Amino acid sequence: MKQTLLRRGFDLGVIDDADVVCEDPMSNWQLGKPTMLAGICRSVISQHQGHIARSDSLYQAILDGQSIDTLLAENSYQDHLQGRFEMLSSLIHEGEEQEIETVFFDALEEGRVAAEDLWMKVSWLAFYEQDASLRFRFSFGADHVEDVAADPLRQRYAAKLCDVIFPESRIITNNPALENKLLECLNGKSYALVERIIYFNAPQGGAYLHHDRERGHAGVVYAQLSGTTFWLALTKRQLQHEINSFLQESTAASDWPRSIGPEMQLELLELSKDDQRLAEELESFSNDALIHLINETAGFVQQLIRNGHGRLLRSGDVLLLPQQSTEDCCWHSVFCVGDDCGEALSFAIRTD
Repeated sequence: MKQTLLRRGFDLGVIDDADVVCEDPMSNWQLGKPTMLAGICRSVISQHQGHIARSDSLYQAILDGQSIDTLLAENSYQDHLQGRFEMLSSLIHEGEEQEIETVFFDALEEGRVAAEDLWMKVSWLAFYEQDASLRFRFSFGADHVEDVAADPLRQRYAAKLCDVIFPESRIITNNPALENKLLECLNGKSYALVERIIYFNAPQGGAYLHHDRERGHAGVVYAQLSGTTFWLALTKRQLQHEINSFLQESTAASDWPRSIGPEMQLELLELSKDDQRLAEELESFSNDALIHLINETAGFVQQLIRNGHGRLLRSGDVLLLPQQSTEDCCWHSVFCVGDDCGEALSFAIRTD
């Protein structure tokens, strides 16, 4: 079955189910490559259909403009928060245009505060008006400032907060089959699933190529609960190779995409002459020419698919994304496929 890839107004060609990798060897983790675990959560999802439906209702209510702290004050949430987490306040941070609302909590144990300044931040994924994708992110302290790896206690309580508001988290946190696969990847090391994000990927939505590397984290486990997403996932080394290959072939054939004009061509060709500079510009996430090439150019996206970097995730599928080093961590890009918004879990893997 062929499906069109549309994201933020860009038509990036089609995918054919027959050309997409369904499963990957576990050894891919050691190489910094994605590991696809097709259907590993499928049998568990049926046990959480009520929770998934409630979360979809929460998502729809936010789209309708309802206040998040008011929604969380409903009995269906308070019955589980009561005695475990105290909801303190909510606000919208000035200067963070994608933020919808952040709700703050304290964690309680036997009536006493066990962890302070935990939060759930709800944000749009993009500024594109027709993209209704958003995420619920759980963490603590000063966002983008504090070293979250330095405070495992509050990381653990932020994860528990996610469990309470989104009980479907147990689809991956209480899943023996998945646990065995993760232990195999981690050579038996114990781990915790922290810095949790609940995604709702809507039509025209998805993430541009990026990585999630953070100190203290071995990688990310992503599980599709509903809907369908298509992924491009590869190491930074592979990405650089694909960029250079595309530029060389475009130059040799004098066949550049119309959207890449002469000035952009020169800039990209100059970058391709210096691997270190190309690597630095990728890490900056601010080079307009690179952003357009790797995220908004159909020819490049189709090249990645032809070269085996595409993964199609349906309900019950899991993708593991290692973060072993700056060079070998897994870069990834996400597309919503089809007409329906879907829910997904994306949790960081912290090893002890």
